[in-house]
Amino acid sequence: MIPKTIAAFAAMIIAIPIWTPALAAEIRLTAASFQGEQVVFAKPFYRWVAETNQRCRGKVAIDVVGPEAIKSERQWLELREGRIDMYFGPANYYRGELAEADVLNLAKIEPAEQRRNGAWAILNEIHNKKLNAWYLTTLIAGVKFYVYTSKPVKDGRFDGLRLRAVPLYQIFVENLGARTTYMPATDIRSALENGTIDGFGWPLWGLDYFGWEKLVRYRYGPGFMDTAAPVLVNLERWRSLSEEQRQCLNDMAAWAEKVGPLWRAEEDARQLAMLERAGIEYVDLGPEFARGPEKIYWKMLRTSAPDFARKIRSLIE
Repeated sequence: MIPKTIAAFAAMIIAIPIWTPALAAEIRLTAASFQGEQVVFAKPFYRWVAETNQRCRGKVAIDVVGPEAIKSERQWLELREGRIDMYFGPANYYRGELAEADVLNLAKIEPAEQRRNGAWAILNEIHNKKLNAWYLTTLIAGVKFYVYTSKPVKDGRFDGLRLRAVPLYQIFVENLGARTTYMPATDIRSALENGTIDGFGWPLWGLDYFGWEKLVRYRYGPGFMDTAAPVLVNLERWRSLSEEQRQCLNDMAAWAEKVGPLWRAEEDARQLAMLERAGIEYVDLGPEFARGPEKIYWKMLRTSAPDFARKIRSLIE
């Protein structure tokens, strides 16, 4: 007969949960997204996170916070300082710290090809050095910008029009005669309604989220530059991960690069159908319209980072 004390001890041992090595190794990462899950530009990231959490279960789990927790413009800084683990948002948000980030908006080939031809390695190295970040991949690549107005333009010029613009394309539209101003996206609708602005630069996606499709009549293209939004990991955090954890995230980056063009095509079709229903007329101003901002930013990049520009240009074009 087993003594009561031994039996009790045995029962206690049996009751202790058995932790598998995989479960014990799982690490939680906090990621900041520049927009909330309901906004079209952030949906690919939340979709990627959900897939990553499923496929990397037992290794990596990602929790996402949005701009309500950390202001969009500060998220990259929080990443650099190690207060968050991951960042998803436009590269031009941190161009003041990393001038080379402009090149992501100039890319003409898909992220998968950039990984194959060596461009990714160059981009990762510069992010390591200047932003304390591991450059995992880029989402929503290939979504182009257009100029939307409530009034028609003459001879491809925006003379006399006041447009909301951001640094990414401000010089470009000013060269076409526009007067520019900056305001948060949330203020654009009221500015259109009261006549403070006559239009704005914006990607193909998202006009209906803000209700702008009811207030503009023209979309000028061809689309220019790229709405690049990289996924970054704090460099110290990346190095602290196990080889298996890093490999799983790299595999998921490659997966995103494979399915990303399919996601983009699906969303492009939805957005174009919405613009057509809204009665917004597309006006093609010819290939030089699209080349204009590219020329400006390559010139700026050759000034601010000549060696980098020379090395990367042929790889992303």
